Amino acid sequence: QAKELEKQLSEEIQKGDITLKRFHDRLIIDIGEKISFDSGKAELKNDVMPALQKITVILNNYPGNRIIIEGHTDNVPISTRRFRDNWQLSTERALSVLYYILREKNLNASRFSAAGYGEYNPVVPNDTPANRSLNRRVELLIEPVVAN
Repeated sequence: QAKELEKQLSEEIQKGDITLKRFHDRLIIDIGEKISFDSGKAELKNDVMPALQKITVILNNYPGNRIIIEGHTDNVPISTRRFRDNWQLSTERALSVLYYILREKNLNASRFSAAGYGEYNPVVPNDTPANRSLNRRVELLIEPVVAN
């Protein structure tokens, strides 16, 4: 599955828009804000649609996995009419990805969940504009379902 994702997403990976990581038995697809969302917004940009379509096809080929979609932000406070804070923004971003993927009616929705972590799970310190950009992301954690 990881090899198939690497092959299908090679263009996005080469551009640095998406990274794939393995952590124990999990595969993590990290989608950066640059292609996925405008600043302070939760609506998916057109730039991310081809990658999400590829990911959806591959997820459909591996029905024995659980998928957790996590939204993350930087630590710059947000307060708008739509988003009270970074918690809400990160959660709405995760839900946007979830709803897009679940448009594919063949996918079993019970395998999916969404979570928003706000600014509280950065991959790097929020001490420069470049680092803050890296922390604004959505991650898809793919893990095998362990039978009892």
